Amino acid sequence: MAGAYCNYCDQRCFVFRIIPDGPHKDWAGHLATCAPGMEHDRKETGHDHTTAINPAQNSD
Repeated sequence: MAGAYCNYCDQRCFVFRIIPDGPHKDWAGHLATCAPGMEHDRKETGHDHTTAINPAQNSD
């Protein structure tokens, strides 16, 4: 993800998450961790990085 900067904080504030439901069902990609970016993600997908699935946290 080299070169990708957040439109809200001008940093690389993204983490990879999976959205299981909502308007983009089964979507996976990068969500912002800054407050304005999180607000945008919630409006667009119904989730932010704290409510989407973190695939790095394996329950096995």
